[in-house]
Amino acid sequence: MAEPVLTAAEAAARTGLTVRALRVYEARGLLDPPRTDKGWRLYGPREFQRLGIIQALKSVGLSLTEIARVLAGDTPSLRRVLEVQAALWRGRLAAAQAGLDLVEQTLARTDMSRPGTTPISVDDLCTLIRRLDMNTLPETLRTVLAEDYTAEERATLMTPRGGEGAAAEGARAWTQLIADIQGLRQAGVPASDPRAREAARRWQGLVTAFTQGDGAVAQRTAGLWQKALDRDPQGQGLPFDQGLWDYVGAAMKGSQA
Repeated sequence: MAEPVLTAAEAAARTGLTVRALRVYEARGLLDPPRTDKGWRLYGPREFQRLGIIQALKSVGLSLTEIARVLAGDTPSLRRVLEVQAALWRGRLAAAQAGLDLVEQTLARTDMSRPGTTPISVDDLCTLIRRLDMNTLPETLRTVLAEDYTAEERATLMTPRGGEGAAAEGARAWTQLIADIQGLRQAGVPASDPRAREAARRWQGLVTAFTQGDGAVAQRTAGLWQKALDRDPQGQGLPFDQGLWDYVGAAMKGSQA
């Protein structure tokens, strides 16, 4: 059975787009629907697949100019674009779930009728505000967290250890250390070099501080990062890439030899 071929008005009604949007896509070179002898535009399977790709790319934040550049090369398959879109929504879902977990835990503390409930302090509220800013957590990491950690575990992991001051200092130390290691790699310093081993010791010291010396927590956290890197080996959405992770691991082994 032949697939239906629709007019612009019919295509707009079926997809929820407007005829104007279809015209804009055509004017920007994103669509090129065939026409009848009288000049009526026709939309069939090829055009609808193209529209699906355009809308999926828009949903992940690309502008029409950026979409035009993407489609000017090898057009990605609809399946590949939908896979990217699915990853995006999983990340958003993980962020929403983490935020809901946190709000529900705080909400429970507002019920003063419950035995042992203490009022929420200003410090607690400031912590809540900072922790609700889920955009600071890499999307890939949020997705892995949602898959492998319970709501309680996620909330615990997001709770700064040693207070907000210590957390801020720890974040600065990690940022500096990652930059230092990147510098060593770019300079071609081998992982066996004493400078690399010293950086690895600093890395281990920060891990110990974060996990409070709990080896099981450290091992599980390492697994979390490795799983995130398996999905994003180039580190495009993470603080570092697989190469840096492997470099640190090699330096650690060298320092223990």
